[in-house]
Amino acid sequence: MVEARSQIIALISAKISRSEIATFTGYHLKTIDRWGKRAEQGEVLQDRPRTGRPTTFDELTQLKVTAFFCQFNPLPGCNYVSLNWAEQYFAQNPCFLGCTISRSSLGRILRKHSLKPHLHKYFLQITDPKFFDIMQSIIDLYLNPPPYFFVWDECPGIQAKEALAPPLPLGNGKDGIQYSEPNHNRKGTIDVYSFLDVNTGKVFCKCTDDHKVETLVQVFTEHVAKQPSDEVLHYLCDNLGNHSCHQFCRVVAKLCGVDYPENELDSKEKRQNWLKQDHKRIIFHFTPKHGSWLNMVEIWFGILGQKCLKHHTAKDTIELAEFIDKFADTWNKYFYHPFTWTYDGKDLYDQALKRFIRHLTVENKFMDLSFLLSQLELMYNMLNQHFDRVSIKYWNLLENTIIEKKNYVCNIINKSDKLRLKKNAEEIFLDLLHQLNYKLHTCTKLAA
Repeated sequence: MVEARSQIIALISAKISRSEIATFTGYHLKTIDRWGKRAEQGEVLQDRPRTGRPTTFDELTQLKVTAFFCQFNPLPGCNYVSLNWAEQYFAQNPCFLGCTISRSSLGRILRKHSLKPHLHKYFLQITDPKFFDIMQSIIDLYLNPPPYFFVWDECPGIQAKEALAPPLPLGNGKDGIQYSEPNHNRKGTIDVYSFLDVNTGKVFCKCTDDHKVETLVQVFTEHVAKQPSDEVLHYLCDNLGNHSCHQFCRVVAKLCGVDYPENELDSKEKRQNWLKQDHKRIIFHFTPKHGSWLNMVEIWFGILGQKCLKHHTAKDTIELAEFIDKFADTWNKYFYHPFTWTYDGKDLYDQALKRFIRHLTVENKFMDLSFLLSQLELMYNMLNQHFDRVSIKYWNLLENTIIEKKNYVCNIINKSDKLRLKKNAEEIFLDLLHQLNYKLHTCTKLAA
C-alpha cells in the first residue's frame, strides 16, 4: 500500500490530472484526493491509528506462529499441521508461545501474513541450460509454421473401465443431469499416438497395445506414408529415449533415403542433432527437458480426455480403441481447427531467476549437486544469451544472493563424491560470479 500511495503522490507532484492518475493506478478519485491532501499536510504514508479493540497478541507471538507453520516439518513426522492440531499443541506446550491461543486467532494471524499452509502445489523447475533457446525456436515455429509441420506424442496407460451399472440419461432426476456409477472393473490399458497438423488442426490418431520402439516405428512410418513424398516434413516431439534411439533413427534414414552413420552417433545428444539436420526430408524438433507443455498436441490430449474419455465405460480395450478412433474421426470431420499459439514466454525469464534465488535463500539441505549444477548452467546461459530479457533488479538480487550464500553453495559442492560434477560446478559458479559482476558494472557505467 505504501508503494501505491507513493506513486499517487509522485504523479500528483508531476501535475498529472486526477482522472489520468485514477486510470493508471486503478484507485478511486476520492482516494487520490485524500492522499494528495495528506501529502500537502506532511503526513506519513502509513495508516492512521484506528479505534477499536487493541491487538491481543504482540508481534513476537505472531512471528512465532508464522515461523511454526512455515517449517517443512512443524512436528515430528508431520508435513502439515491443521489449525485444530496447532491449537492443541500450543495448549499442551504453553512455553512455546507463552500464552494460549485459539484456532480462530491462528487463522487470523495466518491470513494477515497471506499464508496458506493447507495448500500444496507442485512445480517443475527449469533444469535444461538451453531451455530458453529451444523454447524460442519452438515459438517461432508456431508463429511461422512450415507447410507440413506435425506435433506428436504418445499417451500411455489409458484404462478401459467397465461400469458395474449403466449411467442414467438426462431427465431421470429432478435436477436434469446425468448420473454415472463410479464403481467399475478394470479391463486393461491401451496407448494412443496422436499426430497433430499445426496448420489445420486435424489429427492422425492410432491406438496400440504398447509404446515400444517397434510400435512407434510402425505408427510413425504409417503417418509419413500419408504425406506427399516430395515435401519436407517437420516433426516436434519430447525427449523420450525411444524418439531418438538407433532403431528409430535407422527408420528415419530409410524413409529419407539417406545413410545413417550409426557408429558416429554413440549418444542421445548426437542422435538428436542428426535428427534435427535439414539435409534430410524429415526434420525433427525436440522440446526442452521439463518443457512438454510446449508441445501443442497436449492441447488435443486435453480435449480427448474431456470430450471422449471422461465418464466413458468400455467392456474391453478393443471397444475403448474403437471409441477413441470414432472420436478422432468426429474431430477431423466437424470440429478440427488450428490452435493459435499466443504465449511468448517473456514472464518465464524473471520467474526462473526468482525461483533459483528463493532456492538459495531458504538453504534447503536436500538440494542435490546435479540440480544445483543445472541451475548454475541455466543462469550462466541466461546471463550471456538473454541478459536483456530479465529485469536488472533481479540480476542484482541474484548477485547479492550468491555472494551471501556462497558458503551454502560451496557446502553442496564439497560434500558430493561426484568429482566431475564438483569440478564443473566450481568452475561455472566462479565464472557466473565474475560475469555477473562484469555485466552489472558495465550496465551501471552506461546508465551513468
